[in-house]
Amino acid sequence: RFRCGSDTPWSVVELSILSTCNRTEVYAFCDTGTRPTPGEDSRAEILQFIQDARQVESQELEKLARWKTGPEVVNHLTRVACGLESLVLGEPQILGQVGDAMRLGLIMNSSGPVLTRLFQSAIRAGRRARTETQIGHHSMNIATVAVNTVERELGTFEGKTVVVLGAGEMADLALSQLQKKGAADFRIVNRTIAKAKELAGKYNGAACVFEQIGQLLPQADILIASTGAPHTLVTHEMLEFAMQKRPSRPMMVLDIAVPRDVETTVEQIPGVTRCDIDDLQMVAGNSTLLRRQQIPHVEEIVEIENDRFLQWFRSIGVEDTICSLRRKADEIRDSELARLSSLLPELDQESWQVVEKFADSLVNKLLHDPTVQM
Repeated sequence: RFRCGSDTPWSVVELSILSTCNRTEVYAFCDTGTRPTPGEDSRAEILQFIQDARQVESQELEKLARWKTGPEVVNHLTRVACGLESLVLGEPQILGQVGDAMRLGLIMNSSGPVLTRLFQSAIRAGRRARTETQIGHHSMNIATVAVNTVERELGTFEGKTVVVLGAGEMADLALSQLQKKGAADFRIVNRTIAKAKELAGKYNGAACVFEQIGQLLPQADILIASTGAPHTLVTHEMLEFAMQKRPSRPMMVLDIAVPRDVETTVEQIPGVTRCDIDDLQMVAGNSTLLRRQQIPHVEEIVEIENDRFLQWFRSIGVEDTICSLRRKADEIRDSELARLSSLLPELDQESWQVVEKFADSLVNKLLHDPTVQM
């Protein structure tokens, strides 16, 4: 729907979507020049866009939505790119996700000069934060925290069967951590078998489709759910049935998907231990002391990059004014030089060049201060 530069009656003229492990953020640049209530119009358009794309009730969206405008947006995205707003402080994946959002906006032609410049600014800040501070040192992503949580519960991964729902980035990260800690028996379940085979081949596991989940759950000592499905995939009844087939073996369920892949009531089933994103965030919060000490240094970078972007953004509005002022001054100079030329016909070429240089210098000096101030 949003095409940068298209003839759209909507106030939203640029749009980018940033998807992280625990939220979706919509960044919009709006043409508010002709709107009596531009803020309300723009918000309604964005909510309508999400509602159409994901068939979500508008009332539910309005309850969940959090809005930021103006410099708040710049500050928020820069903090996001620097890892200050992540579930795990300083986690490295977010910078790549910000880059993905910028590239997707450019590919879809929904992001224009303002949002592209904004995302570039945030990415530059994120890179500086990782090279100039220790915000990313010893950092853990959600997948790492999840695997560490399982290790504390089970003690060892030897002889344990791991069933992973999803074949995306989080599943890949979780499998990498599990393999490092000694796990070897992996079953990767995905909606498309090709993606499951690709990930299974990387970790010497078995690729499965979701229709096989009923056979796989009774085998699972560890279930990691990380799909992008908009609804629950594993129900209470499914896990209850699976546990009846393995009453003496506990199961660890890690639901790192948003929205959740597994019904929350499964924790009531004897032998099942469940953790989700909220639980893992609490665990991660206990291991961030070193990175928390870096926050003031990162916030200095955020402030510098924010100021740099806002200075550029403010300059956009006055470029036309400066050009008009310069054009008007040049017209007056030319007119006065023409009048002076008729009054001094005896002036030789060399002398006339001195007069022209003086006129140019005078105009430049008169325009310098107002141009710099604008």
